[in-house]
This record gives sequence, structure tokens and C-alpha cells, in this order.
Amino acid sequence: MSSSRAESQHSHFSRRRSNTAQSVLRALPANLPNPLKVGDSRTFNLWVRETKDSPGVLFNHSSWPGAAEGDLMRVSKIGSESLDETFLFFVPKEDQNPRAQLQVSVPKSIADAFNLRNNGEVTVTKVDEETCNATYIEIVFQDQYLGRNDMWRLGEQLVGQCVFTHQVVSFVGMVVAKIQNIYVKGKKVSSAVVTSSTRPVFRSLSAKVTIFIQVCRELWEFAGDGERYNEKIVHSFLPTLFTKWREAGTNHIVTIVLVSRVFYEECEMQGSVVDGARQDERGNWYKDFYKVITDHEVLREWKPILVSIKDSFWDFQREILLNHHYRAAQGVKADVRPRLVGRLSYAHDGPVLEAINLGLNPAETHYIDRSLSLTGATALLVSPGTGYFRVNKQLLRLTTARMLDQGTILDLILLTKPPLHQSPIFSFQGTEPETKFEIESKSADPLASDPLWGGNDGTNSKSRELKDFWWEPFWISTTFWDKQMDLPFRQDRFVARAKMHEIQMLGLLEADVLSSIEVPYLQVKSATDTTIMDGEEKAPLSKAEADKFDMDIFSLRTDYIAPPSAKPQHPPPSRLAEKRNRGITGSSTITTIEESPRRIIKDLPDEAAAANMLSTATATGLSTSPSQASIHSVRSTLSKFSAPSGANQPKSTLASKLAPSWLFNPFRSGPSEPQTTQVSASASPRNTPSVTAPTATQVSVPVAPVPAESETPAQPVAIKSGTTKTFLSRTFEEETVIPHRASFRRSPMNTPRDDTLTMKRRSAASILGQSYTSSSPRSWSNPLQPETSAPYIQESLARRWEHLLPEATHKHDIKWRALVTPPCLPLTVEYLPSNGELESCYDNHQYDFVVDPKEMRSFLVKPPQVKGTTEEVRRAWALAVMRGMVAVRVAQGFQFILRPSSSRSLQKTQASEERKGIRKSKFLTGDDYIPKATGPADVLRSPLDPVYLSMPNEIHRISYTGDSIQVRRYVRRLLPARTMKYECFIWPKLGGGYASHQTTFSSYGLENYGWNRLDMLVAGYEREFNDSLRYWRTRFVVVPTKEPLNIDTGPGGERLNDEEIRLLGIEKLAEQFTKLRWQPPDERVNHPAPPIRFLPTTLDPAASMLDESLMDQLDQIHAQGPLKKKMKSEREIGDLPLAMIVKAMREEDGVPIKNYQWHRSQYTNSFIGYDFVSWLVREFSDVSSRAQATEWGVKLLEQGLFEHCRGQHGFLDGHYYYRLRGEYSVPMTPKGNWFRRYTAEEVTPKPVGNAPRRSTSVRRPARKRLILSQTMVIEIDPSKKSDQAESAVLHHDIIHNPETVFHFELQWIGTTARCIEEQLKAWNRVIERYGLKLVEAYVTQINDISSQNAFQSCFPIRLAVPPPGLLHAQAHLPEHTQNSKYFEYAILRKFDFILDVEAAELYPDTVDVIYSYRRLPYKYSQFVHRTGAAFIQVVGGSEGFLFLTNRLMGRLAPKIKNKKDSKPVSVADDIRDRLYTFCSDASALKDFYDEQFALLGSMPEDPPPLSI
Repeated sequence: MSSSRAESQHSHFSRRRSNTAQSVLRALPANLPNPLKVGDSRTFNLWVRETKDSPGVLFNHSSWPGAAEGDLMRVSKIGSESLDETFLFFVPKEDQNPRAQLQVSVPKSIADAFNLRNNGEVTVTKVDEETCNATYIEIVFQDQYLGRNDMWRLGEQLVGQCVFTHQVVSFVGMVVAKIQNIYVKGKKVSSAVVTSSTRPVFRSLSAKVTIFIQVCRELWEFAGDGERYNEKIVHSFLPTLFTKWREAGTNHIVTIVLVSRVFYEECEMQGSVVDGARQDERGNWYKDFYKVITDHEVLREWKPILVSIKDSFWDFQREILLNHHYRAAQGVKADVRPRLVGRLSYAHDGPVLEAINLGLNPAETHYIDRSLSLTGATALLVSPGTGYFRVNKQLLRLTTARMLDQGTILDLILLTKPPLHQSPIFSFQGTEPETKFEIESKSADPLASDPLWGGNDGTNSKSRELKDFWWEPFWISTTFWDKQMDLPFRQDRFVARAKMHEIQMLGLLEADVLSSIEVPYLQVKSATDTTIMDGEEKAPLSKAEADKFDMDIFSLRTDYIAPPSAKPQHPPPSRLAEKRNRGITGSSTITTIEESPRRIIKDLPDEAAAANMLSTATATGLSTSPSQASIHSVRSTLSKFSAPSGANQPKSTLASKLAPSWLFNPFRSGPSEPQTTQVSASASPRNTPSVTAPTATQVSVPVAPVPAESETPAQPVAIKSGTTKTFLSRTFEEETVIPHRASFRRSPMNTPRDDTLTMKRRSAASILGQSYTSSSPRSWSNPLQPETSAPYIQESLARRWEHLLPEATHKHDIKWRALVTPPCLPLTVEYLPSNGELESCYDNHQYDFVVDPKEMRSFLVKPPQVKGTTEEVRRAWALAVMRGMVAVRVAQGFQFILRPSSSRSLQKTQASEERKGIRKSKFLTGDDYIPKATGPADVLRSPLDPVYLSMPNEIHRISYTGDSIQVRRYVRRLLPARTMKYECFIWPKLGGGYASHQTTFSSYGLENYGWNRLDMLVAGYEREFNDSLRYWRTRFVVVPTKEPLNIDTGPGGERLNDEEIRLLGIEKLAEQFTKLRWQPPDERVNHPAPPIRFLPTTLDPAASMLDESLMDQLDQIHAQGPLKKKMKSEREIGDLPLAMIVKAMREEDGVPIKNYQWHRSQYTNSFIGYDFVSWLVREFSDVSSRAQATEWGVKLLEQGLFEHCRGQHGFLDGHYYYRLRGEYSVPMTPKGNWFRRYTAEEVTPKPVGNAPRRSTSVRRPARKRLILSQTMVIEIDPSKKSDQAESAVLHHDIIHNPETVFHFELQWIGTTARCIEEQLKAWNRVIERYGLKLVEAYVTQINDISSQNAFQSCFPIRLAVPPPGLLHAQAHLPEHTQNSKYFEYAILRKFDFILDVEAAELYPDTVDVIYSYRRLPYKYSQFVHRTGAAFIQVVGGSEGFLFLTNRLMGRLAPKIKNKKDSKPVSVADDIRDRLYTFCSDASALKDFYDEQFALLGSMPEDPPPLSI
């Protein structure tokens, strides 16, 4: 028996079994089944259950022997072969007691997503996990702020899971997002496995969207389909965009601004025209005008918006060319007659960069007034131009730096057809940058050779030294909106087009005039062409020859012969399978913003022949489009590369005979791949003669000539109206030099792909380029030399958006996904400068700090729960601190640097480094230099692996060295962009005209950020936020509502009035703050913090400074220590008679018995119930809690020791006044008056907050410093749902008036915003029942709002009748009332406004008031409406008020029963209209003033002080 038992415990497969009875009695399988192979499948019955039961898939192992835990299975419906209807799951752990007949069970969420029904049959197939790993997943979210740190942790949470499209994603215990798309190696799938290498792309359905509409001369012109460009905006583009927003369910906050520039002649520069006028580089005078159509609004009904835009178009020119200057002249009382002044600019001269920078200003401080319901900010520019803009070099450089720092992309919507030149394209004037040899000799940054980043901007240069440079921005995503209502043409056919503006305006197209239009043949003859004589008869061209000519020019070529020095070219696909000018791009190492068409390989004409063709075309004089000036500019650019005059000229081709050379230029491209560098390839001097000497370095490009199939041109046809200009020619011939495509050199910025791949994808830096591979010292100015590579150093600028697009797209396709759901900046990038470049082009800053777990008391890091050796504990702490350091950097816009996806990227980096001669680095070598992470979720798996983070001009390396954490900062030495001042005219939405606005454009990079101090804060060696740190902050006010209260009883059933109920609600809020207070573990045990206490008062903030008893309580709070027993507290209250208790109360540290005032009642010789309870707990050994002390207070009151001052309440622990009764009462004589009567003339303005004061020579008495706020750290995740420390710094008021608002401000870095929002909702639920509610408020005063956001301003409300003086009624004012703005305050109280913050000038001159959360003093007193929908400031006098709608109200917005007025904006509009109507009515104001005088006259005199 024993032997058989022993044998039974050992299986035949050497697997030892348990000794439990269950395992012994279980029958052993005769033979274990063979494991499943990839491709094995079986049909199962599917059950559907509720999701809440279990979120995963249940699988019965016995139904399919061989299936093992962890096998990846694909489920598909019977008969369905589409992979879009399948999902994946991992086989779960085997259930020991499976339900009978269960085979596969899925939750209802999966069944609904894939249309599966209960008890249906499905096919389950084992698949290879490697083929199902997701490369990208797109995650959308709405109505919340999802920080970059949250995105990183959310991606980590999904690792190892099988996800499917439309799957709901939970984070920190709440549903936060949904998976929209999944990609595996560039292909969209319905389900995949998330790995640590998967790159998430986050898209927001609730973002701040700014739409700029450029108003220029082209806006009222006709497009090719007969529709005006302004009609295309309001009739097609915007309605389509708004419709797609509604279909996607977005909640974007939209601002729409009309942008325009007006030029003035010298003769017009007089009078009011001079004010605010600026001068450009060419000496032209101009003004920029902006009109705000919508201001931070959610567009539910977009039809009224379109009507407003259409009306603005109709009146726009009249307003800025006539009314604006006429009103300005009237303002200075000048005698002028109405006249038109100035002219609108063309699209290419519009203030595009200026508008972008105005939109970047508020986005740069997005962490201030942080909305918890919005994520992301994007801008759209709608222009009727072709994408060419003439800009200032310094402003372009500054804009590029700011776009890189903020990680945003501009969506450019062009209403024209795609032009024949590169678009978008910027041109600017500057001097030539340094050459490659000059840069290498000084070991300077290679970017210094870029015309944008290097050279001079021309401010101190002579005009002959300036050149025109062309630069294609990589931070613009272009869409051509050319919707043609009549579509008679096929998409794959080239459509010729010409604009005939004069004929359209005459209405001749309605008549039959097309038959009379003739096209003359353009005579283009080469000087060396002798095949066709002047008098020779020209035979007509056959259709086959004409088709061949078209295909040679406009289609892809497959017979291109590469130059001997070039790399082997990939075989291009068939040209017939592609659309013209569109190319399907493949996967690449650089994911781009927008992709170029498939590479077009065509013949490149000989340079000398091109120059001769240009001269011949010019000599004929028959070409009118483009203009001679355009051809001249092309010729001057090409002439320096022309061959010597004695060189042999090849025969002209058929193409050269049939069309002028300007036709070829936009289509010419070198044999190189599409490339992405930032350097212009075209630089033309401003005053260059038509023919210049050739350069010293000649360029020779072998070409494959196209054989001419016919020597006879086609029969010419004459055009009667030869003076008609096309839209393209007018734009470029009058204003600029035409950029021809042959001058746009391209080089591949991305890593070369394998030769087996036949399609390439354009790099994110879809920009004009420079290459250092050329031997020419000025190779960047060569428009014809093809480039095969680009320096990897320039990739860092464009690769910031490298992992943004998971699939290939066309460059000029409409980017609906980006327009509807703006993407967030990716978390990762694969670019890391070479170690040699880090040493030669970057400054190295290094610091480290010791990892000492005993000294680290950080509220930003969750202490690791690890036990083990000292080294294991230190390593765990190092990992936690490093994650915290990384989190705050990612939140600031840093990106993880990943290991390159292929080894060829590293080889390319090393080869480029050797080619440039960069010396090897001494401080980063070997594997230590290469990042090991392959995805954002792969970062910091171990503290031993260093982490690399990147910004455009800064790289951080964080590593653990064994006992300390080391930080290395590499900052690029490139000179920062210069700050620029700007002045324009803005018409706010509620304004009555254009007003001057001055601002500054500057780039706030992180190069000078206090990283050392922030890291000390993360590690726990510091406790406070510094103003130099970019920490998130938002201010809240607790507002008393007018709604009837639901409760009227307090503790013990005491009946309370409304004011006492609200005070009770504030005390409940103080209890919430106390519960969440964070303290280090040792301090929490040894030195517990006292409970938070607020000091109630009925005085306004300025008047309360003179209340001595209140100031004494304030001092006690600041000096108060932990609430604990005295060291020698042996007395017991149960043993003391009442007389001894009274004696103890009157001791030096006993109960404060003072004189108090509440409203107009004075309470002498009183004490507060809260102070009495605190004294009992501290003094007597037999009282251990506040609840027990309250019970003793009730007993003592019943025994007759004291009584409530008004006799209305029993004893309560709170702000209630009590006095001793009878024989125990001892009179106390007041030391003086409670208040000093003061007026505004008796005080002088002084700072309130942390603002510095002006120094003065007059010595004044020292002011008393009053700190009126407290600061503490709170935990906002009490339920511990998050995987990190969730904390914030809380600043709150100490003194509170129940008739005004209570303030507190939250500050945080790296904290999950959803946890903060949930905590705010919890606080709001607590105080709602007491007649209070939370309202998000602006951190600064509202009259400064326009300095932060130029498109947002206060609405002025003037008083038709100025308020009267109070000299004869001053004696009737209550003592605590200020009289300088008495009637303005009364008007606001009439409209349910309550005081928010008082002006600094109203505070007494004897005190300095300090609020820890106020940074600047308030110039005017500020009020908030009881609904929280609006703020208002009191300017005073006839100026009245400044009104501002509260745009910060999110989910805490007031809930109004009337659905029509449910939106906060609607509530604010109603309040503003009623207040404006009242203030504009002179008779109503006079009646109101009389009523106030009557009330003052009827007020009784204050009673004399009580005397006993």
C-alpha cells in the first residue's frame, strides 16, 4: 500500500505531485496531449456574459486538449474570412471547476463590438504572437485633461493585453479613453497584442482650436469652378468641418479670427494713419488687423457662426479701410472727410507668422489656469493663396523655435488647386551662412550653415548683401480644399486650368465666347537648334506624339538612368497605377506630418540648354504667364551654374520645343529620393544681372535624353485677349520671385530602407534641404545638384513628430483625422546626436545626488514597499525617484529617445560623423551611449539602464551609479531666437471696433530651467515649489448660492440660519482638507499637524485688517502647534468645581476672552466655542477628543457656567460666541475702538502678494506683515487607486466672510489630473448641501487677460451717470464700509455679484498683506457672480466696470433647470445684457442712487459701548 502511494506521487513524466488527498485521488491522464501548433483551429460554441462579471475571455481547457495557458488565439465568426471581424485573446489559467458545457465565454463588450450572439458558433485558431504585436495604437479621449505623464503610464498599463478597436480603457479606476485604431506594421487591424515596443498615439476630442481665416485681395476672386474663395469658406469647408466635428461627438473650444494686413502709400502716412503703423523689410508701411468671431466657444449651432463670418466678410474692407481711420481721426477731433485709406495685401504678404505667434502666447502658459476638461491646442489657417508666404527671417526662426518647444502643428487649408511649385514655402531675406569648411574649422553647430539658423537677418547688412532664400516649414500640414461642385473630370486625368478674371467679371462666360478664344503657339527656339528653319512649314502633331509629350512631362518615368555616382535606385512601380501628383508612400523610419507624392523620376535637361531656352523664351516676348520678372529671377538663379559659352550644346528635345522652360521647372527633380532638410536650395540675390559668371565649382549631372519623335510643332492657335493674367502669374510676378521646383533640392532625412522595399515615405521634415556630402562650398545654393543623403543632425528638428502617423498618407490629402481629433505630441523619438556631436556642439552640465532612503521625504514619489538588503532598498528607491524625475520631464514636453528600429540608422550616424570629421567623444562610448528602450513602456524597467530624454535643443541622460542618481544635460550652443515686439489692431468679439494691442513674441525654452531644484523636490530634499518651475496651477472659489438650502439644522439638532449653515459648510471643507493633509510618516507620528481652522468674519478683506481680535486669532493660528496634551497636564475636569474652571480659563494660556463683533452686533467679554473645545482637549487629562470636549461643554452650559450670547443655541464646537454667566462673569474694559474710520484718501497703494514695492526716500514706519493664507501638501488619491504618488500643494484662505467667496489654489507637477478632478467633485458634493459650490477662477486679475491671450478681452460697461459723492452721507456709513466705490459695489450686489478680491489701494497703509497664491496686486476690486459664470472689476466713476465671461467652467458649471440657458456662456450673456442695459439707462441709475441715499439716511446710529 505504501509503495503504491509512493509510486502514485511520482508521475511518469518526472513531475512530482502534491501530497494532498485531492491530488492523490485524481486520475492521472494516460497520455498528455500534444501542444497546439500555429494554425490549428476548432469550432466552439460561444457564450456571452455581462462585462462586470469578468472582463476577460473564459476558455475551457478540456474542450480543446493541447491548449496551454498563454497561447494566443484568434476568434472569428463561422464563414467570415475578414480579419476585421476577429479578435484575439490569451488562453487563461485553467479553471479547476469549469462550468459544464462551457467552451468559450466572452464579455458583452466584446460581443457587441464584433456582432457576436449568444450560443453562436465561432472558429478559434492559434496564431503566432510575433505577427500580432501592435506597432501603433490610437487612443481617443474626451472632456478631460490627460497629461503626458498620464499617457506614459496608460500605455504601460496596456502592455501584455489583447486589445480591440472601440475598446474602453480604464485608468486609475475610471474610464478615461477608447481605442480607435490598431496598426500592425502599417496595416490597420481589429485586434492585436500590446507590447512594450508599441507606440501609442493619443488624440483629443476636447481641444482648444483656433481657426485663422486670412482676409486678403484674393478672397473675393473667383476660383476655377466659378465660386469665390470667401464662399468656399462659409459654404463648403467650415460646414463640412463642423459636420464632422458633430458626427465625431467632439467638444472643442473654438476661437475664430479673421486675419488681414493693409499696406499704405507714403502719401497716406499722415494723421491717425501713422498711429500703430509698422514698416517691413522692403520699406512698405502696413497695419495688421484681427477680428474675433468666436471666443472660446463650443460650437453646438454653427449656422449663426457662418452668418457672422459672412457678414464680417461683407463689411471687412469698409471697416478697416474707411471706418477705422475715420473713427480714429474723430477721436483726436481732427477735421477729416471719410475716405478709403490703404489696400489689402495679397495672401503671400499676410501676417501669417504673426497670427500664429499670437495663438502661441496663451498656449505657452497652458499650465496656468489649467482646464481639467481640455487637452491639446491646435491651429488652422485658411488661406486663399497657394501656400507661398514672404516673411521675416527672424520671426520665422522664432516661430519655428516656439512650434518645436510646444510640439504643435499648424494645419494649413489652401482654397486653391495644388500649385506647380512646392507648397507650403516661405521666402525671406538674409545673408549667406557659413560654409561647411568654416563650420568644421570652428567645430560649430552644423545648423549654423542653414540660411534660417545661420547668417545675418539683414538688419545690419547692406542691401546688395541680402539674398532671397526659400524654406519649406516642417511644422505645417497642408490640405488643398478645392471641392469642385461639377465633377465632369476623372480623378486620374490631368485637368488644364487658367484663370481669366476679367472675362469672369464681364460675364462673358455665360455667352458663347469659348469658340472665339484661340491659343497662339509660343515660339521657343534654341540657339543651337538647326533642325527647324524659320520658314519651314510646321506639320501638325499627331495624337500619339501629343500623348507622349504629356506623359513625359506629367507622369512617372521608369526608364531613368541614374548617375554613376548615385546609389542604386529602387525600381519604381508602374506609372499607370498611380494618380498624377499623388504617391502612395510606404513605411519609413521617420513617420511624417505629411507625405510627398511618389518620387517622380524624369529627365534633367542640361543646365546650359535650360539657360538658352530661358533666353530664347524671353526674347520672343510672347509669354505673358508667368511674367518676365519671374523668368528673369529663374534665369538669374540658374545662370551661375550654366556651362561655359564654348561648351557643346545638346540638341533640343521635343519637350523643349513644345513648351517654355518655365513649364518644366516646377516638375523637375533630381534623381534623389524625396528628402527632408531645412536648408533652402534656392538663393537669389536681390539685384542680380540677367547673366552672371559661372561659379568656380561646376556641376555635371548625367541625364538620359528624351528622343524627339517629331521635329514639327503643332499648328498655333491665337488668343485674342493676350493681356489676361492667370492667378498664379499675378501673384508671383508682382510680388516675388517664383520658386521653381528645379531649385528645390531634396535629400532623404530618414534612414535608408532595405532595397527590397519599393516605396518610400516622405520624412516629417518635408522641407528644403542642404547636404554636406557635396564638395561644393556653397552646395546648398545649387538648384540642380541632386542629393542622396542629409546630415543626421538636422533630423532632430523634424523628428519630434516622428511617431505621429502610424500609416502612410498622401501629402495633399485632406487630413480629416487631424482636423477632427488633433493628435498630441508623441512620447517617443528615435533621434540621438552622435557622441562626437554632443561634445562638439553641446554644453555638458552634470550633477548628481545621493540616494538615501532615510532622508528622502518626497510627496512626489510613492515609497517602494520592498524588503531586503540595503542595496536592494536603495535600488528600489532609485527606480522610484528616477520615474518621478522622468515623469516631470515628460510632462514638460520631453520625449523618450528609443533605440533605433534598425541598425542602419546607427551606421548612418557613424558614417555621417566620420564624413564630417567630428572627433570621438570621451564621455559616452559603447553600449552606454545607445538607448536600450524600444518603446515608451520599455523605459526604466531597471534602474541600471540609463534613460534618455529629448527636447529640440536639449537632451537629458538620467542614470543610477550605484549610490547616487546622475543627471547629464546637453544644451545646444545655438544662439536663441530673439524676442520681438509686435503691435496690431484687434476687434474683440464684444468690442465696437479695432483697438491697438501691443505684445511680445519670445521663446521660453527649458535651457535655463531649474532642473536641479526640481530633482531635489522629486527626491524629497526640498518641499516647496519655486516660481521658476513650470508647475500646474488653478484657482477655485467657494461661492454662496441663492438657491434655497436643503437643511436648517446643525449638530445636536440645533436650528441654524442660512449664514450659520454656510459657515458649517466651510467647516466641512476644512475637515476635508485636514483628512487629506500629507505628512512624512515620522512627522505624522511624532508631530501631527493641527486641524485646519478658518476664521469667520462679516467684514470685507480690507476692513478685517483693523479687527484686533481677528488679528490676534490669526497670530494664534500661525503660532499654533499640534493639538496635544500639555507635558504636565494632570488635572481632570471632572474633579474641578465651576469656580476653578473659570480661574483656569482666565490663565495666561487659557481660553481667549475678548471683545468680538459680528455684523453690527458687539459681543464683549466673550469666547468662541471652538477655542473652548481646543482648550479642554489640551488642558485636561480626562478629555481625549473634540467630541468628548463638546459633551463637557454641553454639561457646563447646562450647569450655568456660560451661555450663548444671543441665547439661540446650546454649546457647539464652532464659531459661536459664549459669555460667562452671573457670578463667574468679570467685566473687561476694551482697550480702544474696534475699528478706525478711514477713507481712500488716507491710504496709499501698496502691494498685495509677492510684488516688490517701489523704493522711496521718505522713511515710513514699519508695516505689520500679515500672512492671510496657509500652504500644505495634500493627497488627492485617498483610495490609492493610482500607481504613483498623487499629491498637490494647497493654498487656502484663513479668514472667511460667509457673504463673500473663499479662495484656494491647487498646484502640482506630474499628478494625474483625473484624480484632482474627482477630488474636486467630492468636495463640491460635500458643500453643495450647505448652499455652496466650487467655481474655477482665473489665477490673475481679469483686466490682465488680454496680455496673456490677445483674442480675449474684458467687455467695458460704462455708467451713463457717474456715481455721486458721499461727503454729506459719510457719517451714516457703517464703520467697516469703504466709501470710495460705494455705489459701484451696490450696483453689483443688486445683480448678485459678490466680492472676490479687493483692490490693493483699499488695504490699510499700516499692513503688508501676503497671500501665498497671489503674485501681483489687484488694480481693481474684482467680483464674481453667484452662478460663477462671470467676473467683473470695478474701475470706478463713469468708466464703470470690466466684464469677463468665465471660460474656465468645466464639469463644475452651474446646472440650471431651464435647458435654454443651461450653458455658462448663455448665463453670462444674459447677465451682461441686463447689467449693460441698466448702466446705460441714466434715469434708472439716478433712481438707484436716490434709493441708496435714502437707505443711508434711514440707518440708525450705532449704540454707545456697553458699560457696567
